[in-house]
Amino acid sequence: MCILKRLSLTIVAMLCSAVANAMELYVAVNGNDAWSGRLPKANSALTDGPFATIERAQKEARQLKADSAVTVLIRGGTHILHKTLVLEPQDSGTADRPVVYAAYPGEQPILSGGRQIVGWQRGTGKLWQVELPEVRSGKWSFRQLFVDGERRQRARSPNTGYHRIAALLPGPPNPRAKPVARDKFIFAAADLQPWDQLHDVNVVLMHSWETSIHPLKSVDTVSNTVQFTAPMKEWWSIGYWEEAQRYYVENAFELLDQPGEWYLNRATGVLSYWPLPGEQMEQIEVVAPVLHELVRLAGDAEQGRFVEYVTLRGLAFHHADWILAPQGNSSTQAAVEVPAAVMADGALNCAIEGCEVAHVGTYGIWFRRGCKDCRIQRNRAYDLGAGGIRVGEAKMAATDVAESCRILVDNNHIYDGGHVYAAGVGIWVAQSSENRISHNDIHDLCYSGISIGWNWGLEANRTHHNVVEFNHVHDLVHGVLSDAGLIYCLGVSPGSVIRNNVFHDIWPYSTPPLGWGIYLDAQCGGYTVENNLVYNTLSGGLMFNNGGHEHLIQNNIFALSANHALWPYNEKRPSTFQRNIVYLTQGELLIPHGQRSLNERLAAQESLGIWDENLYWHTGGADRIRFYRHSLEAWQALGLDRKSSIADPQFADVAAHDFTLQPGSPALRMGFLPLEISGVGLYGDAAWVSEVSHANCPHRPLPPPPPPLTMDDDFEKTPLGATPSRARVSGEEQGASIRISDQRSVSGRQSLRVTDSKDLQPAWEPHFYYEPHLREGIIRQSFDLRFDSAAQLTTEWRDIADYPRNVGPSVSFDGRGQMLVAGKVLAQVPSETWLHIEIEAVLGKDAPRTFRVTLQVEGGERRIFADLPISGVDFRELHWLGFSSTATADTVFFIDNLKFGPVTEKGLLSSFSLSAVALAKEEGCFRANY
Repeated sequence: MCILKRLSLTIVAMLCSAVANAMELYVAVNGNDAWSGRLPKANSALTDGPFATIERAQKEARQLKADSAVTVLIRGGTHILHKTLVLEPQDSGTADRPVVYAAYPGEQPILSGGRQIVGWQRGTGKLWQVELPEVRSGKWSFRQLFVDGERRQRARSPNTGYHRIAALLPGPPNPRAKPVARDKFIFAAADLQPWDQLHDVNVVLMHSWETSIHPLKSVDTVSNTVQFTAPMKEWWSIGYWEEAQRYYVENAFELLDQPGEWYLNRATGVLSYWPLPGEQMEQIEVVAPVLHELVRLAGDAEQGRFVEYVTLRGLAFHHADWILAPQGNSSTQAAVEVPAAVMADGALNCAIEGCEVAHVGTYGIWFRRGCKDCRIQRNRAYDLGAGGIRVGEAKMAATDVAESCRILVDNNHIYDGGHVYAAGVGIWVAQSSENRISHNDIHDLCYSGISIGWNWGLEANRTHHNVVEFNHVHDLVHGVLSDAGLIYCLGVSPGSVIRNNVFHDIWPYSTPPLGWGIYLDAQCGGYTVENNLVYNTLSGGLMFNNGGHEHLIQNNIFALSANHALWPYNEKRPSTFQRNIVYLTQGELLIPHGQRSLNERLAAQESLGIWDENLYWHTGGADRIRFYRHSLEAWQALGLDRKSSIADPQFADVAAHDFTLQPGSPALRMGFLPLEISGVGLYGDAAWVSEVSHANCPHRPLPPPPPPLTMDDDFEKTPLGATPSRARVSGEEQGASIRISDQRSVSGRQSLRVTDSKDLQPAWEPHFYYEPHLREGIIRQSFDLRFDSAAQLTTEWRDIADYPRNVGPSVSFDGRGQMLVAGKVLAQVPSETWLHIEIEAVLGKDAPRTFRVTLQVEGGERRIFADLPISGVDFRELHWLGFSSTATADTVFFIDNLKFGPVTEKGLLSSFSLSAVALAKEEGCFRANY
């Protein structure tokens, strides 16, 4: 104790001595670079005073820093940066003689990379315009505009929401996605036009967890085809998740059609703006960015040249643009290719503290390569083109010196991002170790809040021993992207900890509808996840997925998930899940897909991991808690959750999101340690802390669970050439396709045409399927079918379990005129003739293991085949309903009037155990010979 006390006093004395001996230089907007820079303001004779530019102060600091610490104090006002402020190794300080660039006490200097635009004149209609000679000459261009400190929208279509791709075009094979064109698509009539200055127009495609931005090469309004200047990179495919993919288009003068929009004509140099109501052009401040990067700490770790002991404090960095390459942008994830307005390489013991980064087109701050022992602390980052803060690189450093590590990212407020690159992340860390991410408040982004790691497999990486604690991450995605997490992790990460955080409210786009609280993706492993509060999520509070392993997940609260609470799925080396509280008001406890992994591990007699001392509750009653399809007792018989229970945890006020445990809570008796969340988020003075707090977050109700999918589709409303609505299509290669056609129909003009190819493998391709998620009752599927003499196809129902244990009703047809169930012929049917088929079965835990088929040949009588066997021993619910062409020849079949859903008509047979005689008397039924 005495030694520590003496050491602390010594450090304080050293710091005071350093401060006392610091040389102060001053910069002011009304200064003069010919002055000494030693005075905070001009003297009365106007012969000396502060410098006018930071660059002049930097030059002077280089001369002084050898003898003393140097602090450059920058007075309030807007300081225009005509070039990036570059701090190099020769700008370094030392531990006892640091170099600081700081705001003058009580003032707020803004370092702006923009230029104020004046000289506006009235244009046509509601527009105001100004001609910019530097733009016309090609010396300047910009992609952002700010009016009175607010971002304005480039001319856009549609003004809100999105257009939808009308149809895809064939393209080269892609190992990661569909073989469709990656540089063009078919658009709906009138959505796009061959606008003037077309080369400046951008299409922005909305993928699941990313966007891509594409300059246009051509727009053909005869074929309704748009083509990009270059294809997107292979990791994305147009129409990967949905063929009617969302997109919007920006930057055509013809789209400037509402207040707040603007357009820059690079050819003429004319900037056009439609003011918002109440804006007076002679009074507002309009700023366009000139620079793309505002500050750079320019060291080189591999060469041993570091920027050391430099601090930026209390400065605001505003107005930086974004760059679009001629081929466009298509990142893998998290806008990983996007730089930052404030960059650092080779920085040691440097700090950015109390600063603000805003009105930029990229990320805010990035400590990229070879940075160590640095701080990013108490900064505000908002109005961001991408995300907030980045540490490390996507590519693993080859040497220790090149790795960025031991970075403190603490007490930052990061919000309002994704304006250009929607996939920007609040805090992104990759190939970087021993960092601490703490007390940050992150909200209102379009993708994940915190992202740690960048390896999808088990390969070696540098992401380990990172601590994520006391963060408040909330209100993300807002229906823009999907497959996101309030915190998202990748890679094997021993020693890493996620603790004492509050994660809540993530609401993704609907296709796919994926958004979790804590998302441990791919083969992520080695995390300790403890003492976190997670609530208000769409997909679940926790996802540990697809080969992830050996996590310790303990003493967390996972509450209020809309669809599923937990996603334990396909772990290679199981994790420990203990002493957690899982609280549901709707949805299911576990994602059903995990049943497959459980079955596989049971069959292989492998460990199921440790699940124990957990408390589960569903406000709909104890019987609503099911472990896949097991009761707690059956689950415990597998060796899981033997000391766990199903009981109300007795939270103080769930409706108000107060998850404090009342004194009599059964969770306390089970050893759960109450969460202390009062210190989560920002800390410091009252003004800083009051910017945002968990206590002031709005209380949003959960959206209702998605209803089961039913279908009544005559294919008349789907555009010709499109895939069937609400279906997932696979195997459209080698000439095979599943498309709406006007070649045949029972009634109306259209049907669904399925074309197979003799060259296509495997034999069950192509196929398409729906995901009904029907769980109980009598379900009927009906459709009209016409096939040629070479056709071979199957329609099948499936549950969520291992194939073929999950197979329910399954009916096949072939061109030889046979209708088959389980390989046995039920009837001879003609090809090139419309058939009407109905398939009925009862779903539920105690449903009979049979189904029936009704067949009617065009112009003929109905024939009913009852008591057909269901072979899949695990089939109880309908989660997959599909059609597969299994031919090995070039062939075609058509489907029309497809329907499926619960049967509600009066007089329907309520039991599938009626005798063949009774069925025959009532409906002329044929009982199959099984």
